[in-house]
Amino acid sequence: MKFSELVEKAEKLVGKHEKGKRIKPKKLGKLQQLLSDKKSRYEAKLAATDDPGKRQKLETRLRVVSAQLEKSRQLQAAD
Repeated sequence: MKFSELVEKAEKLVGKHEKGKRIKPKKLGKLQQLLSDKKSRYEAKLAATDDPGKRQKLETRLRVVSAQLEKSRQLQAAD
């Protein structure tokens, strides 16, 4: 799944929760799995590259994915 699609999916689920709707545990679990996979890919790419431009982009994406993963865990604990 592309980064932008993953971000959109996470934002959609968070928006549902903020509106008071319940998120299905299956959807939340799948989102967490996708975020974990993406996080590990970005960490591996970050370790493998020396290009400063790529490193900065990867670090930014890694921070976003990590924050969304943490938010999804908080949502899971709240439900």
